[in-house]
Amino acid sequence: MTNPEENIKNLTDDVEKLVYLYSLGRDRAEGSNNFLRVKIPNGIVTTAQFREIASIAEKYGKGYAEITDKQNIQIHWIQFEEAIDIFKKLKSIGFTTDRCGQGFPTARYGDVRNVVGCAAAGADVDELIDASPIALQLHKFFTGNKEFVDLPKKFKISVSSCSLNCTCPEAQDLAFVAHRHPTEKIGFVTLVGGTVGSSPQIARQLGIFIKPEEVIEVAKAIVEIFRDFGSRESKGKARFRWLVDAWGVEKVRCEVEKKLGRKLQAYVVEQLPRCRGEHIGVKSQKKAGYSYIGVPVISGILSAQKMLKLADIVDQYGNGTLRLSAHQNIIFTNVPNEKVDSALEELAEADFPVKGSCFRWTTVACAGNFCGKSSDNPKKRALETVAYLDELFGSIKDLNVRLSFSGCPNGCSRHLVADIGLQANRLIVDGKPELRYNIYVAESSQGENVLGKLVMHDVKADQLKSTVGILVENNIDKKGVQETFRKLQAKHKQVQPKAYPKKSSE
Repeated sequence: MTNPEENIKNLTDDVEKLVYLYSLGRDRAEGSNNFLRVKIPNGIVTTAQFREIASIAEKYGKGYAEITDKQNIQIHWIQFEEAIDIFKKLKSIGFTTDRCGQGFPTARYGDVRNVVGCAAAGADVDELIDASPIALQLHKFFTGNKEFVDLPKKFKISVSSCSLNCTCPEAQDLAFVAHRHPTEKIGFVTLVGGTVGSSPQIARQLGIFIKPEEVIEVAKAIVEIFRDFGSRESKGKARFRWLVDAWGVEKVRCEVEKKLGRKLQAYVVEQLPRCRGEHIGVKSQKKAGYSYIGVPVISGILSAQKMLKLADIVDQYGNGTLRLSAHQNIIFTNVPNEKVDSALEELAEADFPVKGSCFRWTTVACAGNFCGKSSDNPKKRALETVAYLDELFGSIKDLNVRLSFSGCPNGCSRHLVADIGLQANRLIVDGKPELRYNIYVAESSQGENVLGKLVMHDVKADQLKSTVGILVENNIDKKGVQETFRKLQAKHKQVQPKAYPKKSSE
């Protein structure tokens, strides 16, 4: 005979597992009340899983999905009463969601967000180590772990191994950056306390060099410190950066060593690691005779139908696995060199052309039009700006400028660490609100790894794309060669627009 108390306990356990693993976020615009973010650790997803997520988007999200800069897939228009069915479907394909803590009014219920890793991990010829197994281990350890589901606020971790640092380590609460030690050993330097919200701060060196096998225990110790000592007085002061500010990195390091019961190897790099770009287009990979393809997905916008088409192409030419990037793009690997041209043709037919200016890959935009905090639709603005820049600069090789569009100061698209950051705001003119943008540029005169400086404010929205064009044009010499964008921009005390012809399409 069934024991009622045992049944109740089993039911309670199931509910707890659901609470710890799945959550809805709150939308406030576009007719959407709820959204969810599917956590894709290191951005790695099989085509079978990708198709299932596409079917969820089609059935519950009006056929619309977005790749986020945390390598999630975000789906809107989720009805509360449909959530359990969606969660069951996600569980069946091996995925969970962010806890989307903005729905909680106080500083609590934070989780470790999707662990970000290089989307070209294991394929990139310049990487020091394939760090994707470490990112997956971190995800497995923290996801649903009862000890880490009530942090003061969200906690973001990245593991980067490529020379581009495409995971944007300077903006993370905790970042592990692959590094070759002078002894020729390959391990990781550690950055802590980064954030690009309303109180931004570049991540700082913890001053240690750790072995790959030490990453999990060091991460655990740091998240425990945040859980136990992070401020819970207000959500505005609850991010890890405030604890690092209050304690200093030396005390944080000492507390980590105390938890581990041993000293860690002291080490400081001369130049703080920062993101230097995205994996663009076709690249040779480690495996001889094969290439990987970086597919641009401008603003991360996908439709369910395009997801299905892309899955078919990856199955035909790749190895059945896609990687979502921290720049909202898609990479797939193991394409035989003799089949690259055919793959590119099919991608173009599926509306994923792998050509044009760098901006098709290096532009990131938040979903501000759904959250209700944004003055504009950042994704739509990014699309029109990229189209304009693509026409102007599509023929210039090796251009590498990162754009970021944020709808508000919270900086969900990391506009303060982009080469050119653009933030929407409303300006009252003659008693009426007008849409404007502030433009930020990080100047290397202050060091390579710094927050963006406000160089132009209240730019009219309809002049934004031409203004960005001026900024880029000012950093290309007469031979069509770009110097390092930040170094050249540092020469300008203030942006000086020069004569710039309008395009006939305007």
